[in-house]
Amino acid sequence: MARRKRKEEEAIWKPPEFDEVGYMRQEIQNAKIATVVILWAVAGAVLAYLIALWVPVVGYLAGLAAFGALYFLLPVLGLPIHGFKRRDWMGHASIYFFSWLAFSIILLNAPFGDHTAPVVGSFEAGSFNPGGNLTAPAANSTSCRSVANGATAALTIGANQTLYILFRATDNVQVASVQVQVNQVNATPVNVAGQPNACTAWPLRPAYLPDTYAILVPAKTTTTFLVTVTAVDTSHLTTTATITVSTA
Repeated sequence: MARRKRKEEEAIWKPPEFDEVGYMRQEIQNAKIATVVILWAVAGAVLAYLIALWVPVVGYLAGLAAFGALYFLLPVLGLPIHGFKRRDWMGHASIYFFSWLAFSIILLNAPFGDHTAPVVGSFEAGSFNPGGNLTAPAANSTSCRSVANGATAALTIGANQTLYILFRATDNVQVASVQVQVNQVNATPVNVAGQPNACTAWPLRPAYLPDTYAILVPAKTTTTFLVTVTAVDTSHLTTTATITVSTA
């Protein structure tokens, strides 16, 4: 009888009463804190961006260090932190970091910022007979030859006396200016985007891609041409590319 009574007493157990109201209040408070953390991450990203305009490393460190200010900010906003444990701070720190990182990346790209220099490349060289132009077929034109940045291309032009150089100058926002020098003498680049490609024969002449430029250079006496292209974007970032074309 004693054993049976002891078993019956051990079987009597009641689960603790669930505090639904307290649970809801805690969840609402956590949601408010998470919202404040995300908004503070936006402020940290802006702070990092402004300081990084002068000293990049200091800016990003300041943006990350701004998380520590939440220790003082949350109580001021009526969000007590006395019950926070280490895992709570770790969770909010991760929310802050990834939110800060996302907003920082947005600020570093257009339309908020432009930290990418223009790209100059896709050089091609060819020649025309006297009087030829880049939008009409040339009777004695030579086929275009691709030239890598910094490389030299040998071009046989025969009886042709006009050399043409094609290239592209692109930017993630906008190219503000394109300057070209041939043997240290200024040349005038022409934007030929959308015009028929002079490097292909009729009737299949696809249009040039956007931001495609061309220059025409007399090739009667000179046989070596050093072409220097400088592109500047709206943020004053500059890229320079050079090629050399030798003719025979």
